Amino acid sequence: MSANTTGISVYIMGIEDKTYLPQTYRENLGKAIVTGYCIKFKTLKDINIDILEAAIQDGVKITNEKDKSI
Repeated sequence: MSANTTGISVYIMGIEDKTYLPQTYRENLGKAIVTGYCIKFKTLKDINIDILEAAIQDGVKITNEKDKSI
């Protein structure tokens, strides 16, 4: 997570498919820019917190599954 002059950025690392986050979460997240590993928004009131939480938990789950397969 990073706060900067344009707002807040949440980085979700470990997801190899860079289309996964945008395809899965962009539509229901709210006023946010969603890239392959980053969700950017100006304020918390601009986004659906439940969807942001789901995206973070999904990233952790995918990372944990990847680590177990190594």
